[in-house]
Amino acid sequence: MTSFTERPPFDADFDTLVAQILEDWKVPGLSICVVHGSHTYSKAYGFAELPDKLMTTDASFQVGSLTKPLTAASMSMVINDSKESDSPITWDTPLSSIIPDDFVLADDYATQHTTIEDALSLRSGLPDHLWKYILGPRDGTVKDHVRSLRHMPITAPLRTKFQYSSHMYVAVTHALQERTGESLASIMKRRIWDPLGMNKTYFSVSEAEADSANREKIVKGYTWIPGQDLPSVCACGQYYLASPPNFEAMTGAGAMVSNVLDYSHWIRELIERNGPLKDHDSLTKPRIVHFNSGDTSLPGPYHGYALGWVVENYRGETVYTHSGGMPGFASLVFFVPERHFGFVMMGNSGTAAHASMPLAVHLLDRLLGPSEDSHHQQKMKAYFEQLAGERNMRMSPKPDVSVLKPFILPMLPDPPLPHVLPLEKYQGTYCHPADAYFTLVVVDGVLVAQMSHSSVETEIVLTHASGEFFLGKLTAPVLGDLPPLPMEFYVDNSGTVRKVGLVVEASMGGDCIWFTRKE
Repeated sequence: MTSFTERPPFDADFDTLVAQILEDWKVPGLSICVVHGSHTYSKAYGFAELPDKLMTTDASFQVGSLTKPLTAASMSMVINDSKESDSPITWDTPLSSIIPDDFVLADDYATQHTTIEDALSLRSGLPDHLWKYILGPRDGTVKDHVRSLRHMPITAPLRTKFQYSSHMYVAVTHALQERTGESLASIMKRRIWDPLGMNKTYFSVSEAEADSANREKIVKGYTWIPGQDLPSVCACGQYYLASPPNFEAMTGAGAMVSNVLDYSHWIRELIERNGPLKDHDSLTKPRIVHFNSGDTSLPGPYHGYALGWVVENYRGETVYTHSGGMPGFASLVFFVPERHFGFVMMGNSGTAAHASMPLAVHLLDRLLGPSEDSHHQQKMKAYFEQLAGERNMRMSPKPDVSVLKPFILPMLPDPPLPHVLPLEKYQGTYCHPADAYFTLVVVDGVLVAQMSHSSVETEIVLTHASGEFFLGKLTAPVLGDLPPLPMEFYVDNSGTVRKVGLVVEASMGGDCIWFTRKE
């Protein structure tokens, strides 16, 4: 093992690796902080704002899902507080017993039996349903969001499958706030941020902007658009400046704004457990195992998930990690408690967490020393090849929608059939009971779904495939170059368009989320 006190982590080799990775993954800037024993090291690379504002270690980022572990910790504190009360709660307390009118799922059993622990360990059976965040209103409350869950399909029985779902963290936030009568933001600040000296951590971008001493520290987020010449791309190249998403209900799922120096205090507390987290060891106990390797997973046959933490094994060491993402931003945190070691990386691109993985492996290997295990070396070689393939896919221009049609909808006839009605007959507002909707209009002979209410500034441009099948392309560069969405219209016997289905949730196996046309 190499001591970082003898050779600090940010040496010439590391600097060279960072420079290469920022270029390869098109990340404008990265801020990093490493905790090892009693020492803290930090360094910033690249730019906080293009073309020339340098990144700093006290720069503020939207950290997305790096909020989740603090939400789980806040709930753990509320559970401990309740032990001597007349109505104590535990990890096994059903959410429906705390917020019975609001927490209702599509399945009665899941409604009655989904516990706080189930929700925080992402084993409720409710998948991500990202469409809700794009097609739902940006000004909906936490309560509104939780009440919409009853209309979202469940795709696995309770406690049988790990399925990432930020909706469950919103539900826990609502339960926590109803139980205490205090906002989650206030609880985090009073119980975690202030005791740890996290003085430049906030619960929204607007709150961070309101602090005049911090306003200039807020980083700009970017998305790289490969191989396109868009008028909205900033002059420095093919980077698109991301507007901060405005989604009021995000709260405990991803609302925090912080910097690596502040977040390092949280990492140190996770390691030492002598402050706010004393007697809260259950937070890092794995609750469910899954076998799907995500983009920011270490290579391994399986992965655990605790309460806001991914649990990995790397070279015999138990490692805890989580990534966070918001449009134009991504972050990554690791800690190895047995080695009194951890680090956090924050970047201003949606690919920054992927870009940080080689740096994470580099730091872990520096900590553990060289490996002579040929199996491990072979496994890591395959891992880096897979990561390079992911990078090449993300950094390469996507084919035109017309080229992708036979691959996305292979069952359609060739030549394609015409749509049965003039495009004007498809116009209208289409609604889903989960408070999600869009309005279809014809623009220059093409159907376009407009969503002025969305938390993300975007539209969906429809390309006809065959008959009543279309492919919808999200226009917002900040969302990345996402593949087109299959869409299917239902026309009744009277020749009236009644609804449209979107294939937007992978765990539904190609089934549609249906939006009914408003009369």
